[in-house]
Amino acid sequence: MEAAVILTKCPKYKKVYGMRVQKMPDNDWWRTWTFPIDEKRAHREGYDVTRILGNLNCTDDYPGCPYCGAMGFVECGRCGKLSCWSGEKSVKCEWCGVTMTSISVNTEKFSLKGGDI
Repeated sequence: MEAAVILTKCPKYKKVYGMRVQKMPDNDWWRTWTFPIDEKRAHREGYDVTRILGNLNCTDDYPGCPYCGAMGFVECGRCGKLSCWSGEKSVKCEWCGVTMTSISVNTEKFSLKGGDI
């Protein structure tokens, strides 16, 4: 089994969490669960350098953001890092501070890296 953790930040609570992803037999990545994590610990675990390439689907029991409950995420156009998302028209990237206002659904494969801490 191939699994990884992608760091994501919650814009509402300004906290980091790990999004566990697993490569399934269909060769796509699936979001399976999330957990709160301290930024220093995430760095020690190497989650800030995780890189995956592929689709990023959601399992039926995926719990969403452990802070605000958001089921979606956005990738910042400036820094490429993830923030949770609940369909808002704009989201501030808690990694680099840019406000994202042109949010679109990605139908292509992702090339994601965990957030730098």
